Amino acid sequence: MLDFKPPKPNLSAIKVVNAIMPIVNRFYLKGMTLDIDSETIERIESTRGNPTLISPNHAASDDPYTMFLLSKHIAQPFYYMAAREVFDRGRFGGMRSAVMQWCGAYSVVRGTADRNAFRTTREVLSEGKWPLVIFGEGEISHQNDTVMRFERGVVQLCFWAIDDMKKGEIDKPLYVFPLGIKYRYTQDMWNVIDTALTNLERNILPSESRTSVERYERLRRIGIAILSTLADEYQYKVEPSAPLNDLIQGLKEQILSHVEKILGIQSDNDVLTRIRALKNIVDAEVYRDIDQMTAYERKIHEEQLQKFQRFYPDLDRLINFIAITDGYVAEEPSPERYLEVIFRLEKEVFGKGSMQGPRVASIRAGEPINLLENYDTYKTQKKETVERITTELETEVRNLVAGI
Repeated sequence: MLDFKPPKPNLSAIKVVNAIMPIVNRFYLKGMTLDIDSETIERIESTRGNPTLISPNHAASDDPYTMFLLSKHIAQPFYYMAAREVFDRGRFGGMRSAVMQWCGAYSVVRGTADRNAFRTTREVLSEGKWPLVIFGEGEISHQNDTVMRFERGVVQLCFWAIDDMKKGEIDKPLYVFPLGIKYRYTQDMWNVIDTALTNLERNILPSESRTSVERYERLRRIGIAILSTLADEYQYKVEPSAPLNDLIQGLKEQILSHVEKILGIQSDNDVLTRIRALKNIVDAEVYRDIDQMTAYERKIHEEQLQKFQRFYPDLDRLINFIAITDGYVAEEPSPERYLEVIFRLEKEVFGKGSMQGPRVASIRAGEPINLLENYDTYKTQKKETVERITTELETEVRNLVAGI
């Protein structure tokens, strides 16, 4: 069981991190800048001093840095809920974890009843000292213009916080903010795109297949080659005349069924729900508390972990391609869409994608939702109220992203 990483907010440490962020930004983020309109700032400022949850879309792995830059821009520290494995990532995991905690981040083991994380969320929200940032999608879509379905647990935690506030006789509203983030490159990226396509072609296409075609056909040809290789690996029969989207969705289904068969489960849910469920099952076993287990229980636990190792690559592959569809680039052949798809292809072929160039992160906030105004309805219709507000939040974030 990975130990819980509580928030340890330290204003002095936050000032130091703010001071060195330009250096981090230059070398790690390639010099990212923010585009925030006055209306967004006014809306965020309007809830200052009240319990507030900010729920952005999760289009890129750099979103947490974007939110930290936003907090610096408005001189308002945030709390952040982050996946537990992020705290130990990299060569300097210990220092990374300490800095994250000093800046207000705390851990959650996704897919489990992480009581420490849930309790901390309720405390942070009911206290209302700083806004709390939780990415509603849970996973990264890797697509600027795509907002996946939001997890229902985010809004549920907010209502639990209101329960706590009522018990503590705290008479304040609790706001949920929809926030849209979209990135665009600030320089000509077409040479970078062509170089990346050439590198992929050299690694997956035979020399006779590297004929000169226009840029989009090169991207599509690479994608088809990767999908065909995966189809052979997963014994998925491809109909030559079938549309590429059918191949993509069929392959996702084949990989899902493969993993579900190993786990001995069946599901009629949609692909996204099933992927989330699989990740939850894996996380629940990987991060189980073994301190109170008997020797035999630990033996069974280790056997389960060995079984899970067989499909870790399958699960990573599903998450990498979770939102991809044919036609995403053709619909709007922008440098951003090209590089989003290239990033995922590089991750599949090389094990990781590369940061390509300086960007602007545009941030737009919608009208905050006052959950206290929905509390009486929630008390009598809990599931329906959580579902309705989550859908409203998700829809508004999708509209904000589309409007940038």
